[in-house]
Amino acid sequence: MTSEFRKGFIFLILFCTTIPSVWAQDTTIFVQSDEKNVQSEPDQLPRTVWSWTEHTVSNNLRSKSSNRNIIKLSGETEQPFTGLAVGWKIEDQSINLNEFRLQIRSTPQGENFGDWTSSYGYLSPQESPSGYYWAMLYVTQSGETHDQFEVQIEMPTSITLQEVKVTGADARLVEGDDFENVQNSKMASKSYDMPEIVDRSGWWGDLPPSELEPSYSPTPIDISHSLVHHTVTANEPANPVQVVRQIWDWHVNDNGWLDIGYNFLIDHEGTIYQGRYNPNLEETDVQGAHAGTANSRSVGIALLGQFEPGAQPTPGQPQVLALDALVKTIGWRFTQKGIDSQSSGYLAGNLLPVISGHRDVSATACPGENLYQLLPDIRSQVETGESEPPEEIVDFPFELNQNYPNPFSNETTISLSLDEDLRVSIDIYNVNGERVDRIYDEMTEAGEHEVNWTPTGLASGVYFYEIQAGNYREMKQMIYIR
Repeated sequence: MTSEFRKGFIFLILFCTTIPSVWAQDTTIFVQSDEKNVQSEPDQLPRTVWSWTEHTVSNNLRSKSSNRNIIKLSGETEQPFTGLAVGWKIEDQSINLNEFRLQIRSTPQGENFGDWTSSYGYLSPQESPSGYYWAMLYVTQSGETHDQFEVQIEMPTSITLQEVKVTGADARLVEGDDFENVQNSKMASKSYDMPEIVDRSGWWGDLPPSELEPSYSPTPIDISHSLVHHTVTANEPANPVQVVRQIWDWHVNDNGWLDIGYNFLIDHEGTIYQGRYNPNLEETDVQGAHAGTANSRSVGIALLGQFEPGAQPTPGQPQVLALDALVKTIGWRFTQKGIDSQSSGYLAGNLLPVISGHRDVSATACPGENLYQLLPDIRSQVETGESEPPEEIVDFPFELNQNYPNPFSNETTISLSLDEDLRVSIDIYNVNGERVDRIYDEMTEAGEHEVNWTPTGLASGVYFYEIQAGNYREMKQMIYIR
């Protein structure tokens, strides 16, 4: 597998698919937790922790197929939440993250549940001091409070869950005003190249005062790369500061990290927030917790939002002001360090452009295709110092839909829509990045098209289908069950 393909392939390991119809048909009863702990410490975000024991989970597992089980969990609380963290423990911690598929939804008391948000395992026990697997952070729409939820976890029948934990935290500001805090906490630049950055006090709000400048000693690093992320939270949130606070709480109080993982975060209006504690921010970077083994040589910059087509929450395009701020942040650091933005270097064992995406070093879709495809332009803009990104983002000349049914046991259908006549090919890959079938390769007219595929001689598992139409490519995940 070439390095070029590996970088395009690996991001899909954690890709969120649309909701298979078999989920909606399942009538398994939702199981209440064995224990619920409501926490209202004066110097912490209000939190509720629900937990389910191995005994409860094993007694309520239901079969989805000959080799897949499902557990349905629910909870409610008198302490509202604006976000949910879902984690689980198993004995064999080498199980791949993409073996776990989840759906999460929540609602205020007395109202009907809305649509499901689909997810996969996002962090492994090796990446989190907590020892849990974690799904991606779930944040309520526009940051409103909810007080009840439902979670579904699907996994192979060979896996035994030792414990499941769901944490709900309320990241709303109790005292003061987030927007006023942001305006009052912008750092006065001592460098011509340094952009305007909101220090930690600008988003800290009601988090523990002792942690604003924590007692741990951050590790200074000499960066060689900048890694770009997205937070997989709603685009253009009504209160971005609240989302940053929610991410900090998840990273620290659930994942068990010392601090928020990202070095910087950027909202859709181009506001740059200092992330991880760094008492010498204007001069150097500190090691974060954003990209595994790549942390020791990279600065992690996350755009608030979801930029992966087909995933949830509803994906969007990076806003012009956010891209402008991203270019300025990277340009400032690279100017300080004398890094050529168009160069490449080794990071986590791979030769990568010095401005790369999270997906280039980890098994994740981050930073989403809509942002990832802009990295060549970002490298060029950092090099020239022209920080204004293009006003329009080029759309793909096609739309690739999720296959249906998914999962499937015999035949599945892949549908696509072309905006113009193009040469189209569709290839199937296994989880090792090996092409196992080419199911379509023709000059194709504009319009709607469907291609059927029946696997032959293949084992059950996760596969990927990739469309190439002209100079554009896109890939999605599917699950085959024999």
